[in-house]
Amino acid sequence: MPNRVRFAVPFDNHRTTPLSMIAPFTAGLEQGGIDFLWLWDELSCWFPGNLWNTQNSPAADFVDGSATHDPFVEAAFALAANPHANVRVTTDAVRSAPAELLRKMLTLAHGTDGDVVCALGAGELRQTKPFGYKRAEGLKRLEDMFVLMNKLWEADAPFSHEGNIWNYKNAFIGTSRPEKRPEFWALGGGPMLLEIAAKHADGFEAAVPQAITTPEKFADQVKAVRRQVEEFGRDPDAFGFGIWNICICHDDPDTIDRIVRNPLAKYFAAQFGRLDTKSWADEGFNSVMPENWHYAMHWAPFEQSDEEINAFVSNVSDAMSRAAFFVGSPKEMAEINAQFVEAGASFVGHLDFSPLVLGPADAQDSVRRAMEVAAQTNALVEASA
Repeated sequence: MPNRVRFAVPFDNHRTTPLSMIAPFTAGLEQGGIDFLWLWDELSCWFPGNLWNTQNSPAADFVDGSATHDPFVEAAFALAANPHANVRVTTDAVRSAPAELLRKMLTLAHGTDGDVVCALGAGELRQTKPFGYKRAEGLKRLEDMFVLMNKLWEADAPFSHEGNIWNYKNAFIGTSRPEKRPEFWALGGGPMLLEIAAKHADGFEAAVPQAITTPEKFADQVKAVRRQVEEFGRDPDAFGFGIWNICICHDDPDTIDRIVRNPLAKYFAAQFGRLDTKSWADEGFNSVMPENWHYAMHWAPFEQSDEEINAFVSNVSDAMSRAAFFVGSPKEMAEINAQFVEAGASFVGHLDFSPLVLGPADAQDSVRRAMEVAAQTNALVEASA
């Protein structure tokens, strides 16, 4: 169990949020004890059709849910003003290319004496299909990404390589390396992704409770991946494990109840509440999505009609909506995080759903709550250690 867990809090990635705000936001995170600025590479919105309205969220009055910033440009803006900051970026292997992604991360690493980390997933249908990419190639591309970025980092001369998708011939991007090597973690789940991670990545992270429902199940996953890492001749102690705690974190239980009942929370529960919707049955719920439906492989929000969206929302009970998140006060979130740290996590991404429902007026309080969660989690971890 680590003596301290590292935390990340996201900057709002919509283009209606002025990019100039990212510099003071990053400085505020550092002053408040948050380790990483967290940025996501998203092209497609979360809440389609008639869901994104001012009845469900005050932010809908002025936030264009489909318009997002480029996270790598955001990171550059943040680091230009905060050259000691740590940055975590998430993207996918389908919309990325190995040399180009590594070059971006090397550029960011040259811009800070902190850490830069990129979490790579195998892609989501909502981010790929509308833009002409093939989500089915995700795992093959993911393996190529890790293999080739490692080779490019290590290469002192041009090299050739035949991969699943990418074939390199006399490829080389130079030897000017930053003091700290960028880290590349795998994001997601499934046996093939975990094997790729154990063989090539620097770490693995997943959403909780949506992908891994309990600390006990996370501990089992950590043990299994550590065994694989060792079997591939790598040091399991150098391999990181992280969680995305996608939560409803608030001081007021009545406000939490109101958020749970909100159509945005219920739609999230239907689509993302359990990535493998079959697992709902283990908890006594009936999935509202079709049999064998999986968020990453099947969710195409712009293909859903308003009638379908309304049906999804109406079929999610308040109890199911609540179960789709970890729910509670900062103290309760810290206690949950500490259990996952005990199970092997060294990184926690804190993603509070509350401001989506409560609107911009809650944004500052949400960051304050995140800082409380981080401080209280680390107090519990230190006391346990």
